[in-house]
Amino acid sequence: MIDQSPLLRVVDIGKEFIERRFLFIRNRVQAIRSVSFSLNPGETIAIVGEAGSGKSTLARILAGVVAPTHGEIRVNGDLIGPGDYQRRCQQIRMIFQDPNSSLNPRLRIGRILEAPLILNSDLTPEERAHKVQETLRMVGLLPEHALFYPQMISAGQKQRVALARALILSPSIIVADDTFSMLDLSVRSQIVNLLLKLQEELKIAYVIVANDLGLVRHISDKVIVMHQGEVVESGATEHVIQAPQHDVTKRLIQSYGHEYRAER
Repeated sequence: MIDQSPLLRVVDIGKEFIERRFLFIRNRVQAIRSVSFSLNPGETIAIVGEAGSGKSTLARILAGVVAPTHGEIRVNGDLIGPGDYQRRCQQIRMIFQDPNSSLNPRLRIGRILEAPLILNSDLTPEERAHKVQETLRMVGLLPEHALFYPQMISAGQKQRVALARALILSPSIIVADDTFSMLDLSVRSQIVNLLLKLQEELKIAYVIVANDLGLVRHISDKVIVMHQGEVVESGATEHVIQAPQHDVTKRLIQSYGHEYRAER
């Protein structure tokens, strides 16, 4: 019998923050309210929503940057808990929005890429160096880039380094938190095509947080629309875009209506 269980299953994930307003007064903020979805190998799901909808918080929960208040995350049926950092790092990796702040300017690129291997593998120094060079080639960079510092390369190359760091442990899932918004159109197109190529070759699943619905339509198989921490609409990307049911989805599509008209 063929196993039909998804690669990633998110069940009833929620996150509550406590805000201190005054000395003795605290306010509870529900950033995420009971979000559930699943993802298969080689699929892409996009998370969209207006500012403050909770989409970036959800991405950070998936990557282990933020611990959920309740709910569970399973990869290949195995529970990934908040403190299970090593197993999560090997299964789920994240690309942050701004590589200028996520890449240490004091470290050479080779050292940045080697760090996850030192922490999460038993590879020898020679094997780690080979893996770093192999991964740089995979994202369209040269082995010599391992000797560079981040400030010595372009914005597009920095994003490739960020992608290489996500790929270095051969994860099943990559979470990209608004990764494309700071790139110009030509570089964005190159990075998107690279992601699609790697997905086809490696069967990686992507969770993409994005504001550009044109990009979402191009890259994702499924989409979830968030509003005030809740999923208000979800489904196959083309179906949701062509026949939106919720007012939030309609507003988002209307904001990008000129792009869809241009495509037609």
